Parts: sequence; structure tokens; C-alpha cells
Amino acid sequence: MTNDLLYNIIVQMQGQNKVLASVNNIQRSTTNMVQSINRQLNAIKLNAVIDNINRVADGINSLNGPGMNLSSSMHDLSAMTGVAGDKLKEIEGYAREAAKTFGGSAADGAESYKLVLGQLSPEIAKVPTALKSMGETIQYTSKLMGGDTTAAADVLTTAMNQYGISLEDPTEASKVMAAMMNVMAAAAGEGAAELPQIKEALQQSGMAAKAANVAFEETNAAIQVLDKAGKKGSEGGVALRNVLATLGQGRFLPKKVQEEFKKMGININKLNDPSLTLTQRLSNLKPLLNDSALLSAMFGKENANAAMALIGQTGEIDRLTSAVKGTTEAYDQAAIIMESPAEKNARLKASVDDLKISLFNASNGWMGYASVVGDTARDMANLAPIFTAAGSAISFLTDTQKVSAVWTKVVTAAQWVWNESVMAFPVLWIVAGIVALIAVVVKCWNKFEGFRKVVFKGWEALKLFGTVIKDYVINRFKELLAGITGIGSALLSFFKGDWQEAWDTGKQAVFDLTGAGSASSAISQIGNGWSGAMNAGQSASDAYTKLHGKKAADVNSGIVAPVTIPGTDPNANGGPGGGGKDAKESGKKTSESIATGGTKHNYVTLNIRELIGIKEYAGSAGTAVKKAGEEILDEILRATASATTAAG
Repeated sequence: MTNDLLYNIIVQMQGQNKVLASVNNIQRSTTNMVQSINRQLNAIKLNAVIDNINRVADGINSLNGPGMNLSSSMHDLSAMTGVAGDKLKEIEGYAREAAKTFGGSAADGAESYKLVLGQLSPEIAKVPTALKSMGETIQYTSKLMGGDTTAAADVLTTAMNQYGISLEDPTEASKVMAAMMNVMAAAAGEGAAELPQIKEALQQSGMAAKAANVAFEETNAAIQVLDKAGKKGSEGGVALRNVLATLGQGRFLPKKVQEEFKKMGININKLNDPSLTLTQRLSNLKPLLNDSALLSAMFGKENANAAMALIGQTGEIDRLTSAVKGTTEAYDQAAIIMESPAEKNARLKASVDDLKISLFNASNGWMGYASVVGDTARDMANLAPIFTAAGSAISFLTDTQKVSAVWTKVVTAAQWVWNESVMAFPVLWIVAGIVALIAVVVKCWNKFEGFRKVVFKGWEALKLFGTVIKDYVINRFKELLAGITGIGSALLSFFKGDWQEAWDTGKQAVFDLTGAGSASSAISQIGNGWSGAMNAGQSASDAYTKLHGKKAADVNSGIVAPVTIPGTDPNANGGPGGGGKDAKESGKKTSESIATGGTKHNYVTLNIRELIGIKEYAGSAGTAVKKAGEEILDEILRATASATTAAG
């Protein structure tokens, strides 16, 4: 027997601000992380929907574009020429064939036809084969001009108009256009002026050259000579026109000039003789190269340099004229260019576009409405964030008062808890609270079967929800793929004219895209699996209870044992109602246990509500711990002394 009473007291003090800051940081980080994940998931879901809508809209527009553009060009051509029916279809077929042969779009080919008809004559459309030939000539020329069919059409129609080519026979006119193309292409290859500059020069000089009966080949040769002399483009054309106009004056030249010509032996009549070539006429003026004053007097100061270049280089003009006559230079250059990978890709793309045009025509233009629907859906999807934000704002304004009232209560309660907690020893109470929570959980687990059932069933429910979420995500992806594929199948059936199949496939595709099927499956999966999950949790709880041999009284009675004196037996039969030998022995053992402390361990729990002298202590943390220990020990000694005195 011993009367020694041993108390072990451990007091730990740490900075409360650091602990609370760490707890608050963890809470804020967790909250921010969850909110961020939710925002990202919502953004991903919304962006995925918008992206899918954009892809469908882009696909419809891509499928619809070539046919829509060609249809618009052909309707414009019909309005311009009055051609319709089979002839219009024939012209459309030529445009599509030209696109596949030369690359580019059929709509561009139709636009080149419009330029020909607009700048030459709408009557050409009545002979589709002639229009086709002119369109091909324009396509060949465009290869020499970077694929610009409009510029090519301008070059060719300018040349024909300036030289007044007759359009009475469109087929013959198409041959003349091809010959002019080769002449200009050869001239550009021999000289310095390119096709755009040749066109500008012809705009100024072509009609004058035609009136002076200067061949188209010789005119191009003269333009190249003037270009090298610094008279480029339209400036060279103006210079050539003025020189031709001066030569055409003949007997109406100034008298002083005519007198000087007689002295030099120059025959004035040969200067405007239409039976002579330009170089033959200019050769008569060779003596003027030695008399700049007479040259200026005849041609004027502004045209003297151009006249000097032409008169002095008649041999070069003759050489260029021979070089550009009767060639196939444009065809040869175009053939080389069309062998490049870019041109081959353009022709391949044109073939694909031709298939799209066939689909557009098969739908009789209804694909255009699909494009409008797709673009509208795209616009609505792009505005979805605004709709979402507006809905959130309205919801927020509606619930502001309710949220404000609840928040006020929460803040008040939190402030009360905080005030109460800082009144005591902060760190000690935080640690004590955590330990108490763990103890309560362990106690409930060990003592209450109902608590264990909740835990087991909650776990089974979590597993069920995890399975449902996994299956929903997988099913949703499958539905999206099926929906996109279904849209394509529906469009294909639509273009084939199988309206019922297109309708059925389209309905199923829309159903798949909405995700209604996967959502319904998830709900059914929860409904069907809930009872199974609860039964599994019940079985797990029963198995645990059986394995650990819990008694009913320990688990379910709920009766709390009475408070007893340490070292005594609450089931002893001593006391006023007892008797006999057993009672006496029991009473003797009880008295002995009271006097000695018994054979059991004695625990004394001290709840320290306020530490005297600690709350207002202003020293360091180390001295605070020491002082706390001293004060607590002093209180324990006082309580022990009082108990000893009271016991006698």
C-alpha cells in the first residue's frame, strides 16, 4: 500500500498567431482551390460546347461556300446576258471544268466570264464554246500574273478593245484573244515591260496604233523599246500615241519643217503611209538624229526623247516584232508554272470544291439555309458567357437579402467563438479541441453501432457516386463523338434525298449532343445502385460488430454508469441494505480501497479555466511556460493540502 500521489503536468505554449495563420491559410487555399476547379470545369464545359458548335458551323460553311459563290456568280451572269436554262448550265459546267484544270475556284472562273461579257459583249454568252475558250485564255494569262484572273481579263479585253477586234464571230474573236495573249507574253519575256505595264501602255496607244495600221506585234515591240528608254506603262503609251499622231500629220506639218525635210530629201507622204510598217516610216527620219532642233520642232519638246528612241532603235523594234510573232509563249510559261506543288495542290482543292458544288446543287440550294442556322448557333454560343453572367447577376440580386441575413448570423457566431477562445489559453485549447474531436470519433466508433453504420453506408455511397461520375464522363464523350458522326451521316442522307433517314439520324445526333442520354443513365445508375450501396454498408457494419464481439449493452443501452469513488466496486453489496459475511468482506475491502487508493490507477483531471497570472503575463514564451508550471503546481498543492486537512 502506498500513499504517494504522482502528477505529471505538461504545458506547451506556442505563438497563437502562427497557428491561427496556418489554419486560415489552409482554409483559404482549400476554398480557393475548390472554387478554381469549379470555375475551370465550368469554363471547360462551356468552351467545349462552343468549340463543337464553331466546328459544325465552320464545316457547314466550308461545305456550302463553293456552291453558294458559284451560284451567285451564275445568277449575276444570267441577269447581265439574259442567258438561262441549259446554256447557263453549260457555262457553269465550263467554269467548274476550268477550275479543276487550272486550279482556283469555279466562282472566279464565272467572274472572268462576267468581265469578258461586260467589257466585250454580252452576246458572246450565246455561244458558250467561245466564252469557254476566252475563259481558258484568261486562265492561262492569269498564271503569268500570279493567279489574278481579274487582272488577266483586264489585259486581254483592253488589248481587244483598243484594237477594235470584231465580235461578230465570237469563235474567231476567241482565237484572236489567244494570239494576243501569246504576243504580249512573248514581248514581256523579250523586253522589260510586264503584262500590267503593257496593258497601261495599250490603253493610251492601242487605238492610235490601230488607226495608223501598226500591227499589234510591232506596237508591243515599240512599247518595250520605250520602256527601256524610261517611258514606262501609260507614259510610254502616251509617248507612242503622240509620235504616231505627229507622223500622221503628213502635209499638215509646219511649213518650216516641210522645207527642211525637202532639203534633207525626206518624203513626207511616206510618214503616214499605212502600207508601210512603223519602222519603215521611222527610218525616213534618221537624218533628224543629227538635228535635235528640227526633231524638237517636229515632235515637240515633250516627245522629242521618245521619238529619238524609236527612230534610233528601228532595228530593235524589227527584232522584237519577229520574236513575238506566232509564238505559244503564254502556253509554255503557264505549263511550267502549273507543275509547281502549289499549283497541283490548287487543282486538288478545286476537285474537292467541285464535289462540294455537286452536293450544293443536289440539295437545290438548301445547304445555304443550313449555313445560316450554323452561323446563328455560333453567334448564340459565343454570347453564352454573357447570358450566364446575366443569370448569375439576377440570381445574386434576388438572393442578396437572404444571403446577407445568413452571413450576418455566421459572422456573429464566429466572432463569439473567437472572443471566447482568446479568453483562455489559445494554443492549449486548440490542441485540446483536436484531441477531444479525435476521442469523440473513436468513442463513437467503438461504442455506437449506429455511428459505424453511417460511416460504412457513407463510404459505399461515395464509391457509388465515384462510379457514376466515371461512367458519366465516358458516356458523355461517346455521345459527343456519336453526335458529330450522326450530323455528318444526316447531311449525307439529306444530300442523297433520303429525307426520312436524314431526319431519324439527325434527331438521334441532336439527342446525343445534348447529353440527355448520359444524364439519364447516371440518374438511373444512382437510383438502382443506392439500395445496394446501403445494404453493402449495413453488411459491413454487421460484420465488423460480429468480428469484434460487441455486446448489446455496450453499444445500444445508452445508460451511463454512476459516478463512483476511485478504488471502489459499484456492484458491491455493502451498505444499509446489505448483510452477511459477503457484505462484511466487501465493506472491509471498500474501506481499505478508500484508505489506500485501491489497486487501480488513479487519474485526476483538472480543467484549468484561467491561469492566474498568465493571461496578463508580458514576458517571453520560455519564462511563460515556467511560470505556468509553477502556478499550476502551486494550485495542485493547495488542493491536496485542503483535501488532506478535510480528511482529518
